[in-house]
Amino acid sequence: MDIQVGGLNLDDLFSDDNRFPEIKEEFRKLNHYMVEVGVMKPVGNKSLAFMQMIATVNEFGAEIYPKNGPYLIVPMRDGTFYKLKHVKIPERSFLRDGVDLGMHKIVSCVEDGLAGIMSGDMTARELYEAVGLLIEQRIKDEIVLKTSPHNAALTIENKGKDDPLVDTGALHKSIGVKVIEI
Repeated sequence: MDIQVGGLNLDDLFSDDNRFPEIKEEFRKLNHYMVEVGVMKPVGNKSLAFMQMIATVNEFGAEIYPKNGPYLIVPMRDGTFYKLKHVKIPERSFLRDGVDLGMHKIVSCVEDGLAGIMSGDMTARELYEAVGLLIEQRIKDEIVLKTSPHNAALTIENKGKDDPLVDTGALHKSIGVKVIEI
């Protein structure tokens, strides 16, 4: 005898070839992963700690004052130096904006991933990997696209351009993603 509930045949739902147990297990696994995205890689001769410091200063802004004298000495690319009493680096949020401004894409990725788990085309880990890669790309895009606030005149003179978060490309290259089992 077939048992129908809301147009769904319960014999089909719980048959031997039914994937419900596997799908249920993948949904449980969603609670056992997390994704980390951010400044995760050293680049060239720049350590991970240095790259994270550069990211933090740009993400939140900073005011830098001399410690061992009355002036900060800023080397210029032509070999000269500028003496400054302090330097103000404005906030240029690329990590937070990368996520916040791309939230609709992230939500869509999660929705597609959940549908993929339901259809058996994706695992919980693969969903986290997809979300992580999307966030990584959003952050990298934000590094390239962020043009405001502009660089200071001295910085433009030193870099040769007004591209606030791009100089050598090291910050862009330092962005990575990691899925962690918890």
